[in-house]
Amino acid sequence: MAMTLLPRHGKTHLANIPYGYYTATVSLIFIILLIGARKLIPVRQRNRSKWAKWALSSARGGSPLLYLVVLFVALLVPFVHHYSLLGYVGLYLKRLGRLSYVLATLNLFLTLRPNFLLPGYVYLDLIPLHKWLSRSLCLLALVHGVGFLVKWALDSQVSFVAKAFYNIPNLAGLVVGALMAFMVLLSVRPVRRFSYRSFYLTHIIGAWVFVFLTAYHARPGVFVPYTLLNAGLFVFYILSKTVPARGVELVSKSTDDVNNCLTRIVLPRKAMPEHFAPGSHLRISPYRRVNPLYYMLPSHPYTVASMPEDKDVELIVREHASGFHLLTGLGYTIQNHYESVPRQCLQSATRIALVCGGSGLSYALPIFRHFASEEKADQVKYLRLIWLVRDKYDVNVLGNIRSLASSVAQFDIFVTRSVPPDDTVESGSKLSPAQQQSPITDDLEFELESFGDQLDQNGALITPEIPNLPSGLASSFHFGRKLDWMTDLAQFVEREDLGSTWLVACGPKGLNDAAKLYAQQNEINLASETYAL
Repeated sequence: MAMTLLPRHGKTHLANIPYGYYTATVSLIFIILLIGARKLIPVRQRNRSKWAKWALSSARGGSPLLYLVVLFVALLVPFVHHYSLLGYVGLYLKRLGRLSYVLATLNLFLTLRPNFLLPGYVYLDLIPLHKWLSRSLCLLALVHGVGFLVKWALDSQVSFVAKAFYNIPNLAGLVVGALMAFMVLLSVRPVRRFSYRSFYLTHIIGAWVFVFLTAYHARPGVFVPYTLLNAGLFVFYILSKTVPARGVELVSKSTDDVNNCLTRIVLPRKAMPEHFAPGSHLRISPYRRVNPLYYMLPSHPYTVASMPEDKDVELIVREHASGFHLLTGLGYTIQNHYESVPRQCLQSATRIALVCGGSGLSYALPIFRHFASEEKADQVKYLRLIWLVRDKYDVNVLGNIRSLASSVAQFDIFVTRSVPPDDTVESGSKLSPAQQQSPITDDLEFELESFGDQLDQNGALITPEIPNLPSGLASSFHFGRKLDWMTDLAQFVEREDLGSTWLVACGPKGLNDAAKLYAQQNEINLASETYAL
């Protein structure tokens, strides 16, 4: 009697391997497109249609709406091929799983800090793309898992319990799917804002579990090359948090708990390298590198308010009761620093306006000082910093800022809660009366929520006291009104200098949206940073 050997797997067992390689190739082309778009597309789009401007600006800016549509069109067009969709449901469910795993390599690549392979991007540029690609991967993984659960439940020839729980590789996939669903839940904005630490911890654990447990779950295997590539990216992630890290203690901390104003924190100069760009960020962890929590819990980002030539590293922050506080006498770990301002702006701008709110001064001030330096004297034609603050006491953080020698630099401070009884101040600062609020800034979310006059118990206006400021730093104070973009920046834009005109904004989404609209209307360059989770 002859013995017949039957194949362990069906004829479609290896059918998804070529599609995995195709996805990897598309991912590589995707990275090349990101690099090429940033290098070849100019910052400003002129003499083009509305849609052409949007497409080019989105391509240069790494817009998730544009790039993810392009990516998934390229991936889904050949998704159903050779085998019918209804006849081979299991094959295409497996293909979804392989697609999500291969794209994880691209997603991890986008999170590298610093990413030397993506020149021209500052590290904040690609966060929206990473966020939406992560959600897409979770969705693909969930459809893959739920699809198989439904398939087994409807198939009378198989045991659902045996397939889902007794088959160990399938059980591993079930664990991954449950974790993906939990990650999606925690990524919803209200939940994420309620407990960012929980979101971050789950995010980190989920990434590692997804990479290594899926490698055990997947059939045919994905260890070579995908798991190896992902493991290599994890190694780089660990090295980037350990090799440049350095321990520090606070030099000093100046705060006013009574008035709840901005806090000035001074770190030793070694907290930053010898050379760094103005407006750079650093990330601080309360844990040492030997503590596992150093890698599992989020570090805290701060914008450096200092310049490389300063003797200390200064931070300007607004501390909240429930937030993270830097305290004197404790040790902290500086993980790394990252540039946040486009180099083209720092190198070639000739007309610069900086608009910031509250602690956003830490972003704008070093950029302002950079352009007010003697080295930029012949280059800069217009330089103005507009700082929007809630209370007059916030201005005290400027007490140790040295004077500026620039002949074109202007510093305007809008104090929104205190209105003087007249237009005179003994210090000689110029005061503007309250004016009609510009509708473009009506939705500011953080510092500017209160514009009421300060009144005493008899209803009289309280006269503001101007803190002492270094000479040459502030050119005017404005009490009790918002910024009117068109009026207060009336001398900013010159048609012959549009290519080298930069508007720099830092604050909540409302402020940055207003800045974006102003930049679009005037066809100038924009660099902005939003302070939000």
